[in-house]
Amino acid sequence: MNSSLIAYLQRTGSYSQEELTLLEEKLEYQTYPKETFLLNKDEVCSSLYFIESGAICQYKEDDAGEKHMIDLNVTHDWVINHKSFTSRKPSEYYIQAYEACEVYILSIEAIHTLIAESQAFFQLGKILEASTARVHFFDNNYTPDEKYAYVLKHKPALVQKFPQTLLASYLKMTPETLSRVRKRIS
Repeated sequence: MNSSLIAYLQRTGSYSQEELTLLEEKLEYQTYPKETFLLNKDEVCSSLYFIESGAICQYKEDDAGEKHMIDLNVTHDWVINHKSFTSRKPSEYYIQAYEACEVYILSIEAIHTLIAESQAFFQLGKILEASTARVHFFDNNYTPDEKYAYVLKHKPALVQKFPQTLLASYLKMTPETLSRVRKRIS
């Protein structure tokens, strides 16, 4: 198992070597070419994805075909459609490889098996919590300047990987607003 994945997991809790071995047995490694869908709208999200390399976007498409970014993820991020995963209902969103990706996949069945083997795997729930906490707090409580400053401080790779139009959609502002914010902050 990759050391970056182990390091991330150790931040969510404490796992013994035996537990990490169990986890490694349940992980699936997969590569996805650019623009490949990991999850389509109306499918049930049944997996967590850890990005080993590459970039992934999660978005909703309106009736005019315009993409509205829900999340942008880069190397060493977890990707999940939390609402679909926990409710077991069809997704409203797409999860798509923005560029070629290498990912580790952990299915819901594997998670259930791991929890049955060791209660320590309940700690994986922190990954799910983080995915919703960011969206609610970030989207509802920050000004445009604060959002961009947060991204620069905590996820600067997003600014390097994604074009301004996608970044603006993710930050819930127009590209013009993002341009003005970038001039003020940079």
